Amino acid sequence: MNSFLTKKKDSSSFDEVLSTAPKSTQQNKRYAIHLLDKFVEESYPGRNTLDVVEELRLLKSQDAQIYEDALYGMLQEWINWNQKEGRGNYTIRVAFSNIRKYLFHFGIKTSEQDIKEYLRFGKRTREDRHPLSQIEYLRIIDGLSRHPLIQALFLGLGSSGMRIGEALSLKKKDLDLTGERIKVNIPANTKTRTGRTTFLSFETEKLLRPHLDRIEHDDYVFTKKNRKPDASSVRTMLGRLVDKLVLSERYQSNNIRKITSHSFRAYFFTKAARKHGENYAHRMTGHSGYLMEYDRMTEDEKLEMYVTLEPDLLVFDQTKNELEIDRLKKENQIIEQLQKEMEQLRKNQSDQDKKIISALAGQGAIPS
Repeated sequence: MNSFLTKKKDSSSFDEVLSTAPKSTQQNKRYAIHLLDKFVEESYPGRNTLDVVEELRLLKSQDAQIYEDALYGMLQEWINWNQKEGRGNYTIRVAFSNIRKYLFHFGIKTSEQDIKEYLRFGKRTREDRHPLSQIEYLRIIDGLSRHPLIQALFLGLGSSGMRIGEALSLKKKDLDLTGERIKVNIPANTKTRTGRTTFLSFETEKLLRPHLDRIEHDDYVFTKKNRKPDASSVRTMLGRLVDKLVLSERYQSNNIRKITSHSFRAYFFTKAARKHGENYAHRMTGHSGYLMEYDRMTEDEKLEMYVTLEPDLLVFDQTKNELEIDRLKKENQIIEQLQKEMEQLRKNQSDQDKKIISALAGQGAIPS
């Protein structure tokens, strides 16, 4: 029976559901659907994915066991096809998770227990993640010299722990420019749906300040025109640059470059964890670390800890020297102030002693 409350389940209705998800989630799901479409095209000539869905619906209405065998048989063939195509096991598992949701939209349900019983995935190969070195970082930043805003973006990623999507979504109104360091208020519309604060380094600010002075309160930070930058184009630019710099080594397990936009966020996390511990690193990068709910920190405490961490995050030696000189000047000012205060205390004590002696002499308690 048709009802005005029911809606047709097709690709368009799935796109409508998907439209509310973060952009990166949409891209991942569409990539998985593309893999399914391509598999169907090659495996069942003249058919498309919706034909497969309709056939599964028909089998489901006729015989539950035949339907189950056909569904999981098709999914295992899809897994095998991806393996032959050279895709990594982790990539296949992530794509499979997205395909499950796509099929669920059409009423084709899969259960965790059945997946364990019916399907066989390849074992995930684990490789040590490549740690971005300061030399590699410097070469990349130097290679972006013709693009100051993109330079500032990657300095910002490595000095703040932001995701690239978070950074590209920032507007000038999200920055507090009044403190010792630029404070970034990351809105709660990102991957984790939670907001947080972090900071940009002194050398990032030096590159970014002239641009910030020219743009309006509601303008995007990392673009010359007030249009939200596209993360994929920035990643493509980085990929071309690391190829040009001969830094294009890839992981054997999935053929992904060892240096990606995520490497800069990992750079920050590693430095922060070594300096202040993992809870601080998780807090600044937006992860939920151990007992984070009970580990609370004021903004002043965050900034104080960030300033002590900052020298480890810097890329240019010149900036490190400038900060060290500034630190020494502040220390000298503090020492000079302490010396003045000590001299004033001595003078006050001396004046007080003279008054006491004079009073005692006036009373005849001591010789005048």
